[in-house]
Order: sequence, then C-alpha cells, then structure tokens
Amino acid sequence: MTFTFPTSFDAVCLLTDWAGRDRPDLLVRARQAQERLHRHLPGARRRAEDFLRAVEGVARDLPVEMLPWLWDAAAQGLVLLGGDKCLWAAPRAYARARRAEAEHGLALDAEHHTAQALFLARAGALPAKEVRAFQEWITATLAPERAYPALAALVTARAAGGSAPAAGTYGLLARTAAAAGIGQEEVARALADLLAASRGTAVPPALFTKAAAVFAAAPPGVEHLAVFWELFPPGRWVRNDGGAWLHLLEASGAVEAVVRGEVTPRGGVAGWLQRFVRLYKYTGSSQGVMAQRMPARLYGVLPRLAPRLRAEDRPLDTWSSECGYSTLDAELLAACLAHGVPVQMPARGREFVFVEGPHLGRLFGHPVLGPRLERQVSRHHRDSRGELRSGARSAVALFPGVPEVVPVVGERVRRLVGEVGAAGLPGAAASLGVLEGVLDDAAIAALEGVEEEVAAVEAAGPLLRALRGGLPEELGWPAFDAAVAELGGPEGVLRVCSSWPVCTLVGRERAIAVDHAGRVGALELEPAEGGVPVVRRLGERFLVAYAGEDGGPGWAYWSDRPGERLEVGGAGDWRVADWAREYSVHSVSEWSGYRLAAVPPRWRDEGQLSDGTGVWLAGRRGRAIDWFALSGEGVAGEASLPAFFAEGPGEGWAWERESLSLVRLPEGVESPLGQAGGLSGFRVAAATERPGRYSDDYLVEGVDGRRARHHRARAMGRPWGVLRFPGSGVELLVTRGHGSVQLERACCYAVEDDTLQWEVVTVCGKRRRWSRGDLPFFPPVGFWHFLGLRDAGSSQALRRVGLEEARALVAAHRSGGAEKALAVLDERVPGVVHAEVRRGVARVVAGAAALAEGCAALVERVRAARAG
Repeated sequence: MTFTFPTSFDAVCLLTDWAGRDRPDLLVRARQAQERLHRHLPGARRRAEDFLRAVEGVARDLPVEMLPWLWDAAAQGLVLLGGDKCLWAAPRAYARARRAEAEHGLALDAEHHTAQALFLARAGALPAKEVRAFQEWITATLAPERAYPALAALVTARAAGGSAPAAGTYGLLARTAAAAGIGQEEVARALADLLAASRGTAVPPALFTKAAAVFAAAPPGVEHLAVFWELFPPGRWVRNDGGAWLHLLEASGAVEAVVRGEVTPRGGVAGWLQRFVRLYKYTGSSQGVMAQRMPARLYGVLPRLAPRLRAEDRPLDTWSSECGYSTLDAELLAACLAHGVPVQMPARGREFVFVEGPHLGRLFGHPVLGPRLERQVSRHHRDSRGELRSGARSAVALFPGVPEVVPVVGERVRRLVGEVGAAGLPGAAASLGVLEGVLDDAAIAALEGVEEEVAAVEAAGPLLRALRGGLPEELGWPAFDAAVAELGGPEGVLRVCSSWPVCTLVGRERAIAVDHAGRVGALELEPAEGGVPVVRRLGERFLVAYAGEDGGPGWAYWSDRPGERLEVGGAGDWRVADWAREYSVHSVSEWSGYRLAAVPPRWRDEGQLSDGTGVWLAGRRGRAIDWFALSGEGVAGEASLPAFFAEGPGEGWAWERESLSLVRLPEGVESPLGQAGGLSGFRVAAATERPGRYSDDYLVEGVDGRRARHHRARAMGRPWGVLRFPGSGVELLVTRGHGSVQLERACCYAVEDDTLQWEVVTVCGKRRRWSRGDLPFFPPVGFWHFLGLRDAGSSQALRRVGLEEARALVAAHRSGGAEKALAVLDERVPGVVHAEVRRGVARVVAGAAALAEGCAALVERVRAARAG
C-alpha cells in the first residue's frame, strides 16, 4: 500500500500513517516523534546539518522498526520545505532510511519504497548511486515485468527533476529489460524519453555515445528528434567538447531531419549553432576555464547544415562565449567561409586561435581577414600547432601547404616597404624591423623581386617628413629650458613638481620655479634627511617637503619660515600634506602636470581639470572613474563635468574619462594645443564597440574645434590632445608613451595617418626606469601650452628642405658621421643655427642613416639567400 504524499512540509504524517496501519501500539510514540520532527524541520533551511542531528536524537528514542519511516518522513519534509540546504539533506535522510532497513533486517514495503524513490527523484534529490541501488533491489524484489517500468519511470522522473542521468543508466535499463523479455525497440523508446526529460542537465558523453549506437539500430520518432537538439548542458562553460552529443544527433537521424526541413531547433538552425559555439568554446579545468577547439564532428555536420544556415542568413559570431571570455576560432571561421555560412566580421585587433584545419586557404584568401591572420602569424612565428619552427618566421614558411598565403604576404611586404620609405622615422624603423622578420628563406623564394623593391627605398623620405613636419628640439619653453640648464642639464633635474601653472624643477642644491612668463623664484636647498625634497611654489612662497624614514609622509617647511618644522600627515593640515606628496608614476595628474588643487584625504587622485571657476577631481567610485566637483565643503557626492563636456560623447562613444582635460590659460598665452575663450582642453571618447580585445578607436576634440580619430592598441598609450606644430601646421596626436615606458614619455602621432613622428621623455631621471637618455627632455604635457619655437629662423630653414637636401644629409652621415652631416646642413640648408635645433637635426639624420644601412643589409641578405 502507498501512503498519500503530503503537499506541504507541515502536513508530513508518514510516521503516524504507518503506525496507524501496521503498529497501532506505537501510534502515541509515532505522534510524539512526528511533533518533534515538525518542530525542528523549519530550521533546516538555515542549518540542515543541525536538523539531521536532531532527527538522530529522535531516532535514539524509537524502536528500530520505526526508523525507516522516521527518516523517510524527514526526507519528505525536506523536499517540500525546499531550498539548496534542504535538497542537500533530503538524500541523506533517504539513505539513512535504507541503511536502517539493511542494518536491522527489516521487511520492505515495496510500494512505499518505489513511491518514495520516485518522490525524491521528481524533486531532483535522488543521487545516482541510489538509482543503482534501487535497480538492484527492484529486480530482486518485483517480477521482471513490473521492475522494468518502475525503473524506467524512476530514471525519467529523476531527469525531469533536474538531475543529470548517470553514464550507466542505459546499462541498468537494458539489463532490467532483458530480464523481462522486453525488446530493443522499447528500450530505445525509454532511452529517448529519458534524454528528452534531461533537457537542461549535463548528460554524460558516455550516455550520448551509447544512445547513438542504440538509435542507429532503432531510430526514434520525429518528436524525439526535435528534443535532441535542445540537450544543452547548464552553466556558462562545459566539461567536454560536445562531440558525443553531435554523434547522437547524427546517428539518431536528427541531423538529417533538420536537413530535410522536418525539424527546426528552437531559435532556428543558426540560433542553435550560435548557442553551441558560445557554450562549448570554453571548458572547465583545475585552473579555471580554458579555450578548446570545436569538436571534429561539428565540421562533419556543418556542410549538411550549410544550406539552411545560408537560407536563414543570420551571421555567426565566432569569438564570443557564454562565460564572458572571447576567442576567435580560426578553424571554425575558415570552415564557415568554405561552406558559405554567413559570419560576423571580427573586429580589428582580435587575435585568432586554433589556426589549423583543411579550409585555412579560404581564411588567408579573405580580403579582410587574410591580412589580419598573416600579421598575427608572422608576429608570433607559430605554425598551426602553435609551435616555433627553426628558421621559419613568415606565414609562407609556417603554412607551406596553403598557397593562398603567398599573395597575402606579398601585399604586406609591399606595404611595409612603402612605410619604410614614407612613414615617420620611428615608424619607418619599426616597419623595417618587421620586414626583416617577415622575409625568411621561404618568403624570399616565393616573392620574386622583393630585394629590388627594398633597394629602391630611400631613407631620405622619412627624414624629409621629420625635418619639414617639425622636430621636438625646435620647441622650447624659455624659462623651463633656462632652469634645466642652470641645474646642470636634464640629468641634474631630480624632481619636477607642478602647482599649475607653475612648474618647479628641483636639483640637488636648488629649486627653480617657472611659469609661462618666466622665472618665478628660486630657493637654495640645505642637505637634510629624507633625500631629494618635493618643492612646490604655492602663492608667493615654496613648500619644501621631505619623506620620512620609511619613505612615507615626513616633515616640511615653508620657505618664508624655514625654522618652523611641520609634520606632514596625521592631524596636520591635509592641504599641506597633499601638496607635500608626489603622486605615483601611475597618476594622470603627475604625467599631465595638472596639479590644480589639494586633494582631500582618502581621495585617490586620478586627474584634475578646471574651467577657471571651479576644480573637478577624477576618482574611482567602485571600479569606474568619474569626475566630481571640488568646493570648500569637500568633494561633491554626485558626478558632474564642466560645460565643455555637456553635449556628451555622442552615440556609439563613451568618455575616456581618465583622458579628459580642461584648464584656463594665463593671460597672453597662445597655446599650440589650441584655445577658445581662455580655455584649453580636450574631449576624448572611446568607441563603445571595441575593435579588438586590446585596442580601441578614439575620437579627440579640442576646445577650438581641432579633431582627430585615432586607432591604437591599448598598450600604446591613451590619447590626450592634439598639438599643432608651430610654423609647419602639422597636427600631432599627443599620447602617453607605449609599453613599459608609457608613464615616462609622451608620443606624437601624425593625425593624417597615425604614424609615430617623435617621442620625448617627460619625467626626470630620478623617476625614469626604461626610457633612453638620447630622447629630448620635455616638461609634463600640461605645460606644453607654453611651448614655442626656439628659433623661428632655424625652423623656417628646415621647412624649406627638399628631397635632394635630405639625400645629401643621409649620404654625408653614412660617410662621415654627424660632423659631416652638419657641415652639409650648413652648406645645403643655411640658416639652421640654433644649437638645440642642430642637435635635433643630427639625431634624425643619424636615424635616417641607420635606416638606410638597415635596408642595404636586408637587400644583401635577400640576394644571398636567393643565390643559395
């Protein structure tokens, strides 16, 4: 007899039902135990372990024949109470009931046992091991013709309850069916029902594989075939590659049903494929998740699905995943191109993985994707297995069986050769380095005449562009230059301390403050503990601050009261403490020089800007950077920006908040960074749809309307503003430096073609770790408003340089070094007389000569390789 199952946890009465039927003499004790059970049950939602211990206490006071019914009642209550903790405890209570039956040799009520197992299975609370135990018990207890349907109902209900079927479920069904004399067709139907009920669970690959063999012999009906397409596992990544599931779809006829149009997966064929690719792109591992290849069976199914995919015309995204990471699968993308499956175009900068498969030629031959893939392959020098091969650097050598590679490499080589002859000098040198890497023996053999193209390159081209566009040595800030010279040159400047618009340069024995108009003041420094001090000009006096013994806040004094020692930090004046502190090298305020106001305590400075009436501070609220107005009452609670940014970045763009800038210029300043209404600054926006994982598109707009679009890899530094070079009118996009030196340098790229024109060092030697000493030393970029031509006559002379003069300068340097080059300069380009400008000319001519020599060496190597 099966007892009626309750519908709520407080209605569980299994113990009294059993006692009333089988042991009326124990009915009173059953009621008492049941009341205790009900008292403890609500607490199981919070502490399920305590509930199980409480039931153990109840069990100790009961005769053994009551124990299975007590624990089964507890299991029912836990299931009906619900919640993760209760569903964790319910199978443990069920197991205690079975253990009590076994340990005390109690007779089992077959109908109750079957119904109880089915009750837990439907709730998803029956472990797989209990299914096997149930099969062993039911086949030993019931007649075979009754055991098989009971087992089939149990495993199907368990799957419908959200529990993944065990890998050995088919074996249990098959053995039980064989004992009952049931044929393979019925077992196949039961297995199909089981899989249909398993939607949303992680069906083991072994069960898929076994089912494929069964369905190959006994195909399921169309109603099951449609459901088989929906057997996606839960979660955002998987533990296998999905190949076994695809095997089931093929063997069962589900693929053929889709091909014939009899079945359409939910969301269409394209929707199914997109979901499969996104889910199976990453697999779990001991270290988190890792990218994995699509299963080989997918590439067998894809050609058959291609007609329907083309008809639906919903482009496939081949890089994104359910877990949030992205991996551009080259093998999948190539297969889709080969079979005409519509695909979304991956953005620039997104790297390919799994560069292999029989269709790579279609990918290399694609007009957009082919060049991207070739650049990546040639950059990393890895073949389809991700391995380095000795002597192989180009895609031609790394993929010898893909003829479509050769024209792609040839086009890239021609483009690189063009850049060597026409880009800015730093860019030309970088392109030559890439070209040397691309031209390995295989590429040389495949590209006839490449040495002649390289031999035709003239290093005079980049040199001419540098001389006519403007050299950084032509620009100067007289007061700053004089202070640097007074302190012993760039290496004598130990700190640069901003209190904008004043810049204080600190040497070993003296600090000099300068602004746009000239020298503001100077201060002799006495040796003291704490090393080189931070010195700032604030109003009419200097604040001099030394670090403490641990490198943290120390002590300070005002220049007009040198005998009064101030303790920095603690309960002292927070404004003094902030001005006394030099921010880290990661600070935007230090790199730009825009230290406009003292920052309140516990506020991490991420930048400052001003419209002349107020100051805004950039800071982090959570993970995002935003701007907040600063007043005498402190930092505002709500984010805001000056009116210059009121229009917003526009659709498809978002403020690059760390790069926004605005400042009111001192009277009489004509800034090369532009100005309007006394203000100068830039709106910098980044595209919301990033072109690649590590790159961005930027839009930079100045207050005077100057504008630049910029596409850069993120490692190459954030854009800051647009400088119009005095005298030449060439517009240069100013960015932070690149790579590990980005906080030490400022780079200037030509707005017209994004090629690097020149770069300068903007931090003093004390804070410089990576930058070369041969680059010009400039103030922080916020002080570039005060830059002008050092000598207009010398600059005008350089603007008149022609190609013949540039050739003569390169030839002179190659034959006689800098001295001869400067002699030719005086002869062919008279009027370049300023010493710093001449030093700049010597620097770029040396770079052009090195470029010419590099081209000559490359030509010689190519000719030698071709000669054998």
